[in-house]
Amino acid sequence: MSLSTVFLPEELVAEVLSFLPVKSLLQLRCVSKSWKSLISDPIFVKRHLKRSARNPNLTLVSYFFVEDEAAFCLMENPPIIVRRFYDPYHQLKDMDCSSIIGSCNGLICLLGLSYFNSHKEMCLRFWNPATRTISEKLGYSIEHNYQYYPNLTFGYDDSTDTYKVVYFISDTTQVRVLSLGHNVWRNIQNSPHDNDYRMNVVHLSSSFVWLANHNYISEKIVIISLDLGTETHTQLLPPKGFEQVSFIRPNLFLLKDCLCFSHDFNKTHFVIWQMKEFGVEDSWTQFLKISYRNNLQIDCPFSEFRHNLLPLCLLEKNDTLLLTDAYQLQIILYNWRDNRVKRINQSWWFHSKNYVESLVWYR
Repeated sequence: MSLSTVFLPEELVAEVLSFLPVKSLLQLRCVSKSWKSLISDPIFVKRHLKRSARNPNLTLVSYFFVEDEAAFCLMENPPIIVRRFYDPYHQLKDMDCSSIIGSCNGLICLLGLSYFNSHKEMCLRFWNPATRTISEKLGYSIEHNYQYYPNLTFGYDDSTDTYKVVYFISDTTQVRVLSLGHNVWRNIQNSPHDNDYRMNVVHLSSSFVWLANHNYISEKIVIISLDLGTETHTQLLPPKGFEQVSFIRPNLFLLKDCLCFSHDFNKTHFVIWQMKEFGVEDSWTQFLKISYRNNLQIDCPFSEFRHNLLPLCLLEKNDTLLLTDAYQLQIILYNWRDNRVKRINQSWWFHSKNYVESLVWYR
């Protein structure tokens, strides 16, 4: 009995391969020239990324080991714990590019700073840990402002298929953009309000979003959105149910790709709103109103301001919200269905982002 060769359509092969992890795909490139060409094709890279993005991992960048990592078993995808400066493949040989700016589609943007008597020099590198590839130094810039650490953020504009780094110049309205592939910083439309060095920028739908007017006790809170395609700003209002005078700083963040806004209510509750349709102010909907004492079992929520809470991710299958405190020294796992709380103390991370493994590479 002879064996006959079975030929599969290339489209079917591509569909099957798109479900595999990056490590397996890198190995399969050696099967044949056609498979290597397919796996390297930009169309396949986007297809694979689309599948990977459905189940992102939460990445916690830590100086030390996180205690009780088994507590993350509730999560659909356990977090990736990255020890800062841990580089098993020795790709970051020069430690001047070791600060993480952000991650997008599997690419991690790294910042390098060198200080001199009259100025500081800044450069960027782009690293894909999954494919073990890293760019040369890009975006070289000389800065004469010693006062603040550079406020940079990294994202993707799908309308132009372009990765961009945005630089918000602190205490000014100036904004600069570096588009990957051009390697030149450009001035764009000024921000409607002064940039605060503490501003937390969220990347959503080819836009960067942040809170302006950080004197939140006496000034009106405004949400600013920067469209990465048009490079123009839009101002949005917070939820109508939010009282402007708040004891602690409100926050913007993402939960399941939905823009969220959180704030304190009367020093008794922590409230989370969701913008169901991005950019539409009337779509703000109250998602959770959590009692510090009864739900989170926090008796003195504002001692030393430690409990300015920030949600990290939402585990819908388990009705669980994962939060951290202001100093990121503690994780709180809150199940709102069963009203159960679990804490992980002294985690000592300083950075948390959603991360997906991908084949994306700097072009």
